[in-house]
Amino acid sequence: MRLDKNNTNKWSLYYLRMFAFYTCFFGANNNERNFIPPVPSLTHDCYYFTNNETTYERLLTTTWKRVFLVEGPTQLDSAMLAKYVKTCPHMLNELREYAATCYFDSALKLDGNLVIQLIENLVKLSSYSVCMARHPFISKTWLPSAHSELREAILQPRYAVQQELYEAYIQEQVSSGLKDTDDIHFATGFIIRRNNMVSRAMNEVWWAHICKTGILCQLSFFFVQQMFREHIYDIEFGKYFSRWGY
Repeated sequence: MRLDKNNTNKWSLYYLRMFAFYTCFFGANNNERNFIPPVPSLTHDCYYFTNNETTYERLLTTTWKRVFLVEGPTQLDSAMLAKYVKTCPHMLNELREYAATCYFDSALKLDGNLVIQLIENLVKLSSYSVCMARHPFISKTWLPSAHSELREAILQPRYAVQQELYEAYIQEQVSSGLKDTDDIHFATGFIIRRNNMVSRAMNEVWWAHICKTGILCQLSFFFVQQMFREHIYDIEFGKYFSRWGY
């Protein structure tokens, strides 16, 4: 992580504590992704967003700050509402006042202490705005490319039904001047973001791409990352979290 000495004295201890963890689930009871992971911290606020009444009631037995959310900026179905919460923490009333947030997929279990240290280092010692993990398969085994992401994704029926749309989207992005290959591919299940203009711009560009193409947000982020690459600090997949729900 590159250091910015001008930033080292900028953040007070109070401000460094002003960050929150959050995750979400939107959908029906029989959805296989309906998990409540262990709360990652008892010292920092941890939010769980859902539109599922059963899940919302189950959260009463945990230390999560539960949020019942049924609407985004427009009327959205559950899949798109989950993407909105994931991409735009700065637009959520509960999160917009924090200096930084850590989103993670509800199927992950975080090492909270390590993540807290990572966030504090990111904010206090660096000029990065975002921190994400390198994709465990595509960045190590496969050539990092939009096509690799799509080939993996369409093994799942919910993405396969929109294969033609995604293929057209890739071509459109390449025609606009972006590349369908890169030196890195990020996994979007774990995202630390400062609440600053760079992160907000990235969030809103990403959300706009999702609204245009659909729920395969990791594909759209492949192109969004090219616009914001210098602001993203990459970490090893699994160093700060492990799979929990599956």
